[in-house]
Amino acid sequence: MKSLKQEIHDSTPRFQGRVRATSGRFGFVNTDDGQQFFLSPDEMDKVLPGDVIEFRVETTSEGKQQGVIEKLISTELDDFFGRYLVRGKGHFVEPDHGSMNRWIFVPPAKRQGCADGDLVYARMSQHPFPKGRAQAVIEQRIGAANEKGIEHSYMLQKFGLSAEFSEAVNAEVQALSEQGLTELLAQREDFTHLPFVTIDSAGTRDLDDALYAEAHSQGWTLWVAVADPAAVIAPGSAIDQAAQARGTSVYFPQQMLPMLPTELSEQLCSLNEDEERAALVIELRLADSGQIDSTHLFRGRIRSRGKLTYNQVAQLIAGEEADISAELHGHLLHLSSCAQALSQYRQQHCLVMEERPDYKLLFDEEGQIRDIVQVERNEAHRLVEECMLAANRAVADWLASQQQGIYISHAGIRTERLGEVTSLLKEHLALPQKPQLQELDQYIEHLQTAAKHEGELPLRTIISRQLERSLISTEDAPHFGLGFQRYTTATSPLRKYNDLLVHRLIAALLQQQEATLPEAEVLQHIQQQQMLARSAANQTEHWLKLRWLAQQPEDATFEATLVHMNASNFTVRLNDTGVEGMIDRRKQRKEWTFDTKTLSHYKDDQRFILGQTVRVRVHQLDADRRQLQFALA
Repeated sequence: MKSLKQEIHDSTPRFQGRVRATSGRFGFVNTDDGQQFFLSPDEMDKVLPGDVIEFRVETTSEGKQQGVIEKLISTELDDFFGRYLVRGKGHFVEPDHGSMNRWIFVPPAKRQGCADGDLVYARMSQHPFPKGRAQAVIEQRIGAANEKGIEHSYMLQKFGLSAEFSEAVNAEVQALSEQGLTELLAQREDFTHLPFVTIDSAGTRDLDDALYAEAHSQGWTLWVAVADPAAVIAPGSAIDQAAQARGTSVYFPQQMLPMLPTELSEQLCSLNEDEERAALVIELRLADSGQIDSTHLFRGRIRSRGKLTYNQVAQLIAGEEADISAELHGHLLHLSSCAQALSQYRQQHCLVMEERPDYKLLFDEEGQIRDIVQVERNEAHRLVEECMLAANRAVADWLASQQQGIYISHAGIRTERLGEVTSLLKEHLALPQKPQLQELDQYIEHLQTAAKHEGELPLRTIISRQLERSLISTEDAPHFGLGFQRYTTATSPLRKYNDLLVHRLIAALLQQQEATLPEAEVLQHIQQQQMLARSAANQTEHWLKLRWLAQQPEDATFEATLVHMNASNFTVRLNDTGVEGMIDRRKQRKEWTFDTKTLSHYKDDQRFILGQTVRVRVHQLDADRRQLQFALA
């Protein structure tokens, strides 16, 4: 009998793989060679998302294969944030983790006096393998869910962000401030005679770009001056290391965490009005068509003639009375004409992204939203955007000519979606064969045609939901998302570390010094930090918006737009406020069909498509868990 059991054991297939959780209690385990096996709820109780396990494969009575866990090889989920729960005599943490949907027991001696509903930082003290009994200890009580400002303080902890700088950084900042810019500016080319202006929001203090344009008989000269913190921040210094670690400034709804200390980002390096500042000056010669004919870069110094707001400039462009010095009017109108030509060129030769409204959050004294106001982009927003895109594209081309660069590339449509997208375009654009979307020229041509398509389906919107993420790298590769042969970002060095690195690279090349490109790991870190910063800000804003929504009348209905779909859910965005939530469609799956090619749901002659306007009401809302479900009204 023992021999038979050994034979059965030896003949049973065994594998290693990584655990992947789902929104339900079941999960999967993925092997390195691409195989995937089902894990039942009982098996999932024994492991955590990301665990590497050894498992055997068994066949169920229904003839399906599933994994049975035999050994835990490694685990990566050690600590987590979440909500403290008290249920009778049991104390638990509900993890704030996208793929861990279970409560973790907290033993009596490890509770730190936490109360029901508190937000906490916890550490896993007992892994659930093999008996499914996970335990955690409370490392820190962050605060109660109703504390003023808890949304910001919790997200700072969760994403490892801080507004504070080290003593070493502060000492270097003080030394730079005392040293001043006099000696540095004397070594740079003088552009203080050009009437540059900054155009930004009224409250912006880290001014990192200024503009000026001259009109000619056959085009324009566009000058873009960009703040140059790389001129004062030494590589490897404490300031530089702190900026690299942060990767970006973080813009929360009521708080900004600067990448650089404010003494630099808002004073010494900011292009403040009537102050001489170091700048990377980008000179673009433009044809009437908006084509960039030549690019010249300079290590310069400038003096801004005015700190202007978007509204002021938009009023001037519209011919309305604006509170702007008369001597700047002509220059700003030239700048507007130049930006319009750049826009027309992009529309003809590149790709223009969908324009979405912005939303301004108005807060009360308790730090909660009292109103949400839709803010439409005006002509001044578009002017600045066109100038920044042109400057960044031109800098990328200049770096390519030097055969050394830091670029932002975009590979276009995700590989696994390419087949269905090409099939979609062939069918709805009546093409003789599937388009070759891996070539930039054809990609631009077909997406421009898709944007003009007047059929029922919003082809361009469908495709936009199936794109790769952009990538920071030293590889000279196209940016399919914008339709540019190459692209970089050099216009926000006070706010993004990769832009600061581009400035450092340009300075070396202009001075014919040896240029050092950053390691791939550094660029990956920057990209990761920027993604985390966006997630932290977005989750904070969503949390605050849900608290506002919870105060609205229970029977309220809202106009919304379908912005994404899959087989199980719709994602909708409320048109007036930008609040996003889900509509659960799992109960309708027997009657309705999800078309993966068109990302639409249909039944007979009824259809839900992307971009469609629907009326919704709140179905389930838990603001503190940042969970919102709508239902069709």
